[in-house]
Amino acid sequence: MKFAHLADCHLGSWSRKPELQELNVASFEYAIDSCLSERVSFVIVAGDFFDISFPTNTSVLARVFSKLRELKEASIPLYLIPGSHDFSASGSSMLRVCGAAGLCVNLMNLLESSNDGNNGKTTLKLFKDSARNLVLTGVLGLRIGMEVDVLKNIDKAEVERAVNNEKGLKIFLVHTAITELLPSALANEHIEQISLSDLPGGFHYYAAGHIHDPMIFDGIGHTAQGAEHGAQSTELRAQGAGKGARGAAAYSGCIFPNNFTELASIQHGSFILANFDEESEKLSLKKQDIKLRDVISLEFDAEGKSAKEVESEILARLDGKKLGAKILLLKVSGTLSSGKPSDINFELVQKIAQKEECFSFLRNTHGLATKEFEVAVSKASSVEEIELDVVNGAFKNLDDKEKEARSDLVFSLMHLLNKEKAEDETRESFSARIVDETIKILNLEEKI
Repeated sequence: MKFAHLADCHLGSWSRKPELQELNVASFEYAIDSCLSERVSFVIVAGDFFDISFPTNTSVLARVFSKLRELKEASIPLYLIPGSHDFSASGSSMLRVCGAAGLCVNLMNLLESSNDGNNGKTTLKLFKDSARNLVLTGVLGLRIGMEVDVLKNIDKAEVERAVNNEKGLKIFLVHTAITELLPSALANEHIEQISLSDLPGGFHYYAAGHIHDPMIFDGIGHTAQGAEHGAQSTELRAQGAGKGARGAAAYSGCIFPNNFTELASIQHGSFILANFDEESEKLSLKKQDIKLRDVISLEFDAEGKSAKEVESEILARLDGKKLGAKILLLKVSGTLSSGKPSDINFELVQKIAQKEECFSFLRNTHGLATKEFEVAVSKASSVEEIELDVVNGAFKNLDDKEKEARSDLVFSLMHLLNKEKAEDETRESFSARIVDETIKILNLEEKI
């Protein structure tokens, strides 16, 4: 039985870069077309199908629904769990719309709240697809890693008893950071995570999402990280699924990188095609790359250099580069010895990229500073005037575009933190709303 494992599609992301938003949707379409051509029995999505719980870009939604309909017409069901991006505490989400239209099956309702009758443990039910001899369950992703506490509170013994009585392929979907599957870059990060041993045993496959680097764990102790080792295919044997043991686990990788850092490191998306032999209980996993555009990533260390020296280095590195139809990433960091960041002619770089018909140009200067930076003290009288003067003074050495972006960020945060709780809003929902909006304003979705 063949199936596909997708995760972290983040459909609707890159709203400020239309060409990359288009590439994100095209990558999803590529994955679904591959599922159709491979004649998979079903598709699973381990969280963050959409970038937000209720996307409003109708052109993106139309293309997504069209592909989901193709799956439905081919009798290929799509099973999913919400992730930390598209989960909605109120239940009002685009995933609910997709489910009501029969375009997907949302497994989030398999989780039941803990109660005293079950020693305070959380009950997790199983979903059965008898036509495909398939058993599924899973736990959705929540903000700031709150799903870790939920996962640790599951009545593991009860889930294992239930799954051991079932036959066929058994899959556990999860959207969280799993210790054994963390890429080396995140190994020492202080993030909420859970061990595979904390999850209920007895499943052939643990389909994971949330971490965007593809990673395969064979259930014994060996891992293959696609981005670092180029692993394309790994054959794994499901271990004693009826005895509480755990089979293979994997992050499929994101469908398309979701930010500058991921474009530089991962560069392209991926998903997993799996094949399960019911007789031998062998599971083979093959990482499928989605490489629609090449990425050129250039980094520059500006420490102790003048703005003009940095500009010369950038232009020299670009000279002779074939940028046509490619994504160009430019990262500059460090403290300039003289001059301001605005003295570096990034507009010239933009013109070069356009002349070479570069598909998309992104620059990252968040780590670029200058010794000439000063903060002016306001002499205004009203609070509003003081706020405006302080913000404008803080960013006076930046170019107009960067100044506007940072000022908008500051005022957006000030406006948000000035909001009050609505009359019909609970304290918990108000706090959650403020946290969610803050995360969006700071563009921290991919880190939480």
